[in-house]
Amino acid sequence: MRDLFVWLVVITMTTFIITYVYKIYKHKITPTLSTWIIFFLGTTLSFITYLIAEKHDLSSGILNTIDIANVIIVITAIIIFGKHTIHFNSFEKWYLGGVGFIIFYGFVSGNAWSSNIFTQILLCIGYAPTFHILLKNKINTESFTAWGINLVVSILALYPAIVEGNLLASLYAIRATILISTLIIIMIYCEFYTKKRRKN
Repeated sequence: MRDLFVWLVVITMTTFIITYVYKIYKHKITPTLSTWIIFFLGTTLSFITYLIAEKHDLSSGILNTIDIANVIIVITAIIIFGKHTIHFNSFEKWYLGGVGFIIFYGFVSGNAWSSNIFTQILLCIGYAPTFHILLKNKINTESFTAWGINLVVSILALYPAIVEGNLLASLYAIRATILISTLIIIMIYCEFYTKKRRKN
């Protein structure tokens, strides 16, 4: 049963990435390269500390594993089809500092488990600019299809993590589920606000 859910995660996430890359190709969305580089650093750091702490249990942590592949594909798609310029704003510079701190902490302490927890906090903070922009402008610029699929993936990934009693993998999937759900709720709010403003 666990293997079935692992494959469901892989198949569903593949659907997400195909949808997302297609939207980039058609210029329906214009993701920022610097943002996705930040995502790459966060997911990679999470993946490395997870592997060390959980003794290379890839199947339980399938969500983190496939996230790295997806981020690399999106970065490649942006470079080929989208905007190529890299400009780190002040928030992203602080984020890079946070990545550096976690790497330093991991080397000094040798505690991969704690480093992974810090990385999950960092990944949570990574959603803040998107939340802020949506709530400030009250205009939805995100894809319901893409993020809806991503939410399904996060929920599916909970099963193998919980069944194996893998706390770090469970935390990764729970964090993703909560943050993506919050993002979708904000997107719905923006859609309703836009419709209400048009009526008035």
